[in-house]
Amino acid sequence: MSFCCVMFSQIQRKMKFSCALSFMAVAIILVTCSALPAKNKLSDVIMENEQILDPDGPMILRWTIINETSEIEMEVQTNCTGWMGFVFGNGLGKPGAIGDGVIGGYNDDSVWVTLKWLDISVISEIKPGGGEFDDISNVDLIGATYQDPWSIIRFRRKIDTGDSQDVVIRPGPMLVVWTYADSDNTSVPHDPDTPGTSYVTFIEL
Repeated sequence: MSFCCVMFSQIQRKMKFSCALSFMAVAIILVTCSALPAKNKLSDVIMENEQILDPDGPMILRWTIINETSEIEMEVQTNCTGWMGFVFGNGLGKPGAIGDGVIGGYNDDSVWVTLKWLDISVISEIKPGGGEFDDISNVDLIGATYQDPWSIIRFRRKIDTGDSQDVVIRPGPMLVVWTYADSDNTSVPHDPDTPGTSYVTFIEL
């Protein structure tokens, strides 16, 4: 069973309550962790915000809004020996809602990202493993590092890319679903205690 199959089946079971929440949407960010030599400086941008997604502390999300360029820079840090991922957005179950997926990682100091999108307008019809590759990549990967025991990846994107296949990061709370695993193989199921859910306000109202 693929990562997408496992993760989305879990999300569907755990997030049925979200049907009544009109502001939710979903974007998937998946990060493959590898125990590689550390790159101590990923960016000159200081992360101004931080939220622990996992109450036990192995997964942390940091971000900064860059007003001059209308961008957001994000950093995901996880105490794991495999892949990690999180889901966020607006509009789940609403007409025209899409999920915006970013899959990334690094291996032998080679860092990569790829994007996918999927229709999430009808929750009952969301298919595990579904989605299409984006026509245009609107995410800039800043870098990745391993600092024992932490795997870290950082990337940047426009708050509103203007791309119909991307999710707009809007003011106010956004639902975040997070998960991770002890394998670099994304077909290996995530930790049985995940996915978990949190609310993150990337931009204040």
